[in-house]
Amino acid sequence: MQITSNMPTLVRPRPPQQPSLEDSLASDNFEFQWAGQENTVDSFDLPQENAPKLSKPVLLVHGFNSGASTWENMHTWLVRDGVNKDGGVISPNSGHVDGQGRVFAMQFSRSCNSLANNAAELRDAIDRITAATGSKEIDIVSHSMGGLDTRTYLDQGNEKVDHLVMLATPNHGSVLADLDLRFREFGLKTMPKEDDPLIRQALKDLGEVREGNNPALTALNQNFERQKSRAKMLVIAGNGRPTLATRFRVTIKGDTAVSRESATLPGVPIRNIWGVNHGGVKEHPDALRMTAAFLTDAPLPMDQGDPPNVPPDRDIEPLKINADGGHIHYYVEQNRK
Repeated sequence: MQITSNMPTLVRPRPPQQPSLEDSLASDNFEFQWAGQENTVDSFDLPQENAPKLSKPVLLVHGFNSGASTWENMHTWLVRDGVNKDGGVISPNSGHVDGQGRVFAMQFSRSCNSLANNAAELRDAIDRITAATGSKEIDIVSHSMGGLDTRTYLDQGNEKVDHLVMLATPNHGSVLADLDLRFREFGLKTMPKEDDPLIRQALKDLGEVREGNNPALTALNQNFERQKSRAKMLVIAGNGRPTLATRFRVTIKGDTAVSRESATLPGVPIRNIWGVNHGGVKEHPDALRMTAAFLTDAPLPMDQGDPPNVPPDRDIEPLKINADGGHIHYYVEQNRK
């Protein structure tokens, strides 16, 4: 495998619309969107109906290279008609917590931090919310790495979480995090452009679980039954975009950054949103509806299953891998397996 920083003329302009499912894995080129690219998040309208009244405070927990502002659709819809009061942003440096608040957004001290550091900040935020509101527990809606931060918090015990929704969470790691680390070893940067030990630790914590390369997530998964006993959980996964399931296998059951296979957890219900990228999973109106139903213990919509003509996973042999900002490009063998 060759990794290079040279961007050749092979890079094609993005098509004005997504290819059909039948064509999506037929290319000799693959482009995978990496985390934190808010300017490439799929855009969706809010549900026409208002959100239900929440029974307890909800904390929205952002992912890697992101922040509280990433929750535009979810936050706007939950507080739109005033039935759920906006509690504002919670961060290590924020002051007074609104005791009447129902919807809060987490802002970690760093957009890229380790699971251990984020879990500690999350614990402090949850303690402050419960103290201010008088609620014994809160619910958490998480995106991407935010789900792993919350699972780390749950694993440590003395938890105060009732429901946990994980949107596009790489519960078994993301291959793109491994690739990002490799690029940094060559002095190249994808997203974020900054580089320091904590960014690299975050990427290591996010990496694909294989051959002992991610001890933090490996241990977290070994203890998963303990975490599952401490909170009700729901997984919502993005589908319909070419995604690396492993370093040498591409699947259409993914959101470009996280495969459905990685998002899945044993014994946890999963709902699949089709045709969305990694950032768009948390914006889709069906994801908003499913989240609200789960938080209010309403019946979950039935999983409609996969659409017809979903292509099988494809083995690939990359000739070259390179990066363009927040995108990683695979150039593969002409002779397909």
